[in-house]
Order: sequence, then C-alpha cells, then structure tokens
Amino acid sequence: MLSTLLLSSLFAATAFAAPLRQPLGRRQQDGQQGWQGSNGTTGRPNPTYTTVQLNNIKLALSAVDRYKYIESLSDTDLYFKFDYSPAANPNPVAGIGQGGQGDLSYVDNWPVLLNTGVSMSMGFMNPCGMNTPHTHNRATELLVIVQGNNVHTSFVQESGLTTPITTTLNQYQGAVLPIGSIHYEFNDSCEPAVFVAAFSDEDPGLSRTAQNFFGEDGPIVKADLGFPAFLDHVNVPQFHSKIPKAFALGAQECLDRCGIKYNATEG
Repeated sequence: MLSTLLLSSLFAATAFAAPLRQPLGRRQQDGQQGWQGSNGTTGRPNPTYTTVQLNNIKLALSAVDRYKYIESLSDTDLYFKFDYSPAANPNPVAGIGQGGQGDLSYVDNWPVLLNTGVSMSMGFMNPCGMNTPHTHNRATELLVIVQGNNVHTSFVQESGLTTPITTTLNQYQGAVLPIGSIHYEFNDSCEPAVFVAAFSDEDPGLSRTAQNFFGEDGPIVKADLGFPAFLDHVNVPQFHSKIPKAFALGAQECLDRCGIKYNATEG
C-alpha cells in the first residue's frame, strides 16, 4: 500500500517537475505567505573551514585541545554558534524545493560537534510542504514542531514492521523517527510550519528514498517493482531527473484546499 501511494505521488509530482531554482526564503504564492527568518538572526552565512583547519580539528588529541584550536581561529561567537535561519544557509545541506528547506548542522559544516554524538536541523516548510521520504543512516531523529499545526509524520521501520507508524503534530508536539527508518514530514496546512530535529550522531546521514531508488539502473528499477505496465514506456533516467530533489509540495488535496498551484518552473 505504501509503495503504491509513494509511486502515485511521485508520478503526480514529477509530471510537471523542473530543476530546482534559488532558495525560497520568504515565499509569497497565491496570497499565502510562507515562513520567514525569525527576528534577531544575522542572515550572515555560517563560517567555512580550510582543509588544514579541519585536519587540525580532527587530529587534536583531546577535546580541550580541539576547543582551544577552534577558539584560536577567530571570535568564539563565530565558530561556536550556528545560524539556522534560511538566510544564513543559501545552500542548505538537507535540501531545498517548493516545499521549503532544511538547514542541518553536522560535523562537516560545524566541526565543533566532533565526538559529541549530536547534530541538529531546522526544517522550514511552506504551506502544503513536504520533507520527502528519506532515511538517516546513522542516527535516530527527535522532531518537535515549533511553529504550525497539523504536521503529519510517518515512518516504516524494517522488514517485520512494514506498517507505517503515523502521527499528527501540532505546535510544541514531537515524534521519534528511528535510525534507518523511511520517514517524512508533511505540513498539511495553509500556513507555514517550522520543526527542530535533534539527531543521535554528529554525522546522521541523509538518503532520499525515491531520488536514490530511481537513480539505479532502469532495468533494475523495473524488475524490483515487478515490471509494472505503467513503466513500459517510461525512460527511468529521464523520470529520475524530474523527481524533486528534496522539499516538495505535498498532497493534491492540500494544494486545492489552500489554493496553491504547482509551479512547473521550480522543483
């Protein structure tokens, strides 16, 4: 059932899809205002690190040595702080699309997290926005809605427990999404929503389910799906290129209810 729904959603979404464009940030569409950066954020990009700096951080023998070295790079307010606002993350690690964007801090872009066992992201979802099905290879996710209501989550754990475990979250409510599970978040509302997600590893990993599956060799994809008739005349690589790369617009019912039209010029 889940695979049927997923495939149906994919064909509906990709029929009009196009490559991603610029980050959405503040969004205005058919009279609906999307999420905005919170007051007080600087909007400056987060700092970057040279290869030499990253190697020195990784090779420090102790946490004290590591923190002292990072402290020596510049003002601690620069390197010990991460700005999750969309303006500070023009190329967000967790992806961007018509449905919003995800700003992830992890050991690669915030090396102060090395050996801490934690990382974090913020997701900014537009009305009807969906953080498309994905897995985190090395971390369990604890997600909390900090703005918005009627956000649906679902996860499928593994063979032996393939029934989707679903929740509907309102502001300040949370859900757990176990390590390795296929899961998504969908803002089934005409208002923007924002979530905070904590991870149990400083390098949680991110694998987009449909995007990576349809990236496999075409004959393998068709065989795995049981050679369905609807794929007989489908060029799988071409189909794969039209799948939204990350945050997409969700269910058609939500789009109709909110008066939102899918924009074929954006992913």
